[in-house]
Amino acid sequence: MQNLYELGMDFLNKAFDDSFSNIEFFFLAYAAALAVFWLRKKHNLKSFFVYPAVFAFFTVFNPYLMIPIADKIGLAPRIRRIYWLLPVNLVLAFAMTWLIYVLSKRWKQAIAVSLCILAAAFFGESQWKHMVPAENGYKIKNETIEIADMIEKDAGTDKPKSCLFADLQLLELRQYDASLLNAIRRKDMADWQVNPADPDWVQRVLNKKNSRRILTLVIYYGLQIDPAILEEQMDKHQIQYAIPNKNKGLGDYFGTMGYELVGETENFQVFRRGL
Repeated sequence: MQNLYELGMDFLNKAFDDSFSNIEFFFLAYAAALAVFWLRKKHNLKSFFVYPAVFAFFTVFNPYLMIPIADKIGLAPRIRRIYWLLPVNLVLAFAMTWLIYVLSKRWKQAIAVSLCILAAAFFGESQWKHMVPAENGYKIKNETIEIADMIEKDAGTDKPKSCLFADLQLLELRQYDASLLNAIRRKDMADWQVNPADPDWVQRVLNKKNSRRILTLVIYYGLQIDPAILEEQMDKHQIQYAIPNKNKGLGDYFGTMGYELVGETENFQVFRRGL
């Protein structure tokens, strides 16, 4: 149980760093505002702001519950921004408005507004340094651009080139260079479910001779099928370049089939196929 608690606290601490790194003051101000609302004899303040925070503290922020539930529903790596569930900005905005409203004198209200502005300016993080023109308007990853440029240089032409890849990241290739075509479709990567560990299932796929699914078996699932079968499907789509992810372990497989390694990036290899 202690280990579970430590795992939960470690997750919450890292999530806190993701959400409030360099702006911890605003979380403290949020906690202070909740404490003030709790002490005030206003039921609405407690109902709208305090009780939901207390409920969250005993549920989603409970270190004993966080890890097992997140693992059970498969969301452990996807909820790093869990603190965004807390309405910090809303509460602080309401608290500032409420504070100004309860002050009776104009000069007191002016001081309160000035203090809030100074606190935001002093404890906040300047965004001016991030406000620069984007050099990559489509936000395409550098690795994708590197692969596209590598193929363009090797092919020496801007005519359409048939490729074989199965990483969703590489769907950006066509966005960056319309001449790069993929032999398999997005739904073949994301929607078609297969059990590569079941040889009977794999054999049924091969027997049906659906070329796109056979290609998907290799490039997406990393299965090293009979090279003659793969070559038949590659010929059918006139594929010129294969771009396997390195973690599929297909480098030697394509190499023994006579494919020439054009180059590689951090995560991918680019092979040229002789037609």
